[in-house]
Amino acid sequence: MRKALPLLLIICLFLLFSCSSHDESDDDRLEIIAASFPSYDAARAVAGDLASVTMLMPPGGGEHSYEPSIEDVIRISESDLFIYNGGESDTWITYILSDLDDDTSLFPLLENAAFTLYEDEENIAQREDEHDGHEHPHDRVLDEHVWTSPANEIAIIQALCEEISSLDEDNRQIYESNAASYIKDIMEVQAAIGDIVKNSKRREIIVADRFPLLYFVTEFSLEYYAAYPGCSSGSEPSAKTVAFLIDKVREDEIPVVLHMELANTLLSEVIAEETGAAVMEFSSCHNVSKRVFDSGVTYVDLMRQNAAVLKEALN
Repeated sequence: MRKALPLLLIICLFLLFSCSSHDESDDDRLEIIAASFPSYDAARAVAGDLASVTMLMPPGGGEHSYEPSIEDVIRISESDLFIYNGGESDTWITYILSDLDDDTSLFPLLENAAFTLYEDEENIAQREDEHDGHEHPHDRVLDEHVWTSPANEIAIIQALCEEISSLDEDNRQIYESNAASYIKDIMEVQAAIGDIVKNSKRREIIVADRFPLLYFVTEFSLEYYAAYPGCSSGSEPSAKTVAFLIDKVREDEIPVVLHMELANTLLSEVIAEETGAAVMEFSSCHNVSKRVFDSGVTYVDLMRQNAAVLKEALN
């Protein structure tokens, strides 16, 4: 019952404003709304100047706690394409759009990735295709951070290119050229990371933070230890967990303790102080600060920075 009033307000405002908005616009470009930075970056790379691409979540915001405003819903409903993760954290998207019954095309990243991973309490990852033909326990959910694997990002760019081209066939060749150029850049940083891992002293990282890198470590066959079993855990790590990470850093002579972007660095600093390790930031490319966003940073830029950090952490 609590959701009924907001939904009615959304419907009323949508009916009131939607008809006039398109008529008043002189911009014939595709209107693409992206829920967060990964979807925004992918759309920007493929569409270039041929579409108006807007990121719904403000830079520096948290997607897991995001709630759309009425204005957001109207913008989504009036767009040609809406790109979002497709996991449990944003099920509000399909709920709202199905009730409004609009014609906006939907592009969930999870459904267009090359592979998906499940995460459970033991933090044991298995590829989805390894479970084909078998029932999955109800308490297991798909990890949503598919883009942290360059292989997945390439598959997403390819699928998104086809989706955008289908909405604007006249410019298909330009979209395909843009996608091919960006995929080339992704493949270059993918190869660079692969070489770093292959030629490093160790294949183990310590993340004193939440852990949205399951796809990344899976693609590059890295071992990891983290303070949290996943990304959305609301509890603080136990003293036992912290002590374990400190001992692990000491025993394995880990040179760098990692934390994620836009995160509190207190835990990583505590572990570093106890062990003498350095503290460095590793980006999940999930979100960026307003300053970084305004600079025009891309997924490839962030992954190149990650490559440099990884080289330090593995040697």
